Amino acid sequence: MMLTKEAESARERIANALSRVARMRDDGGRVLVDLPIMYPSGAMVVVEVEINRGKCFVSDMGSGLVEAEFAAAESFYAPAAKEAAEDFSVSFDGHSMFALWVPETATESAIICVANASCKAAAEAVRRAAEAKSKHRNEQIFERISTVFGPKNVAKEAEVTGRHAKWNAHNVIALPKGGRAVFEFMSKSPVSVSSKFLMFTDIREANPSFSLNAVVKSIDTLDDKAQMVGDVANIVSLNASDEDFIRYARAA
Repeated sequence: MMLTKEAESARERIANALSRVARMRDDGGRVLVDLPIMYPSGAMVVVEVEINRGKCFVSDMGSGLVEAEFAAAESFYAPAAKEAAEDFSVSFDGHSMFALWVPETATESAIICVANASCKAAAEAVRRAAEAKSKHRNEQIFERISTVFGPKNVAKEAEVTGRHAKWNAHNVIALPKGGRAVFEFMSKSPVSVSSKFLMFTDIREANPSFSLNAVVKSIDTLDDKAQMVGDVANIVSLNASDEDFIRYARAA
């Protein structure tokens, strides 16, 4: 089929765009491929590719582990990497994610699978680290408010029904006259902020009398997006006084 000049021009623009999305470069004799796959930090995935005698070797060069180390999640990386390697049918040696001497005709698949496995492992390690940190912080908050309000009045976890969903809320206080207050730890990570914003919004629509509180390590370090949680909940410092906790618990 003959293509019009406009169609040919469009295909050329698309080809040029794709060449910029993913690119190959030489690094001291190594062939590296930059890919449009993003780690949790925003860095792009880079893999090393070697082809020899009809076989190819692809490795993330340990970049997934480095990504986890940047987020203080390295202790969670190995289990996550083993699972990701199995999901994408590649290998993990404790440091790097790689595909070992696969047929040259499967080079594209090897590059995609190694890159995605590396990214998934890093993201899962960061998520597990964040969950562990959140659990520890919520335990601290529980001890704190149990002292202030009395252990009989505080539940470490409780199911709270929102307008659209049921939520596993932490540090739920039973107040006089049937009121309730929730004190959830929130880190400054986008995942934590967005999940708490969604949770508090849904609960507030169904329970306008509830006191909803996001407890943070430092209010001053929250960016503008994290401050938006203040539209649906109180933002409380982890180091707030007992009087502040009581005041926020009573403020719907």
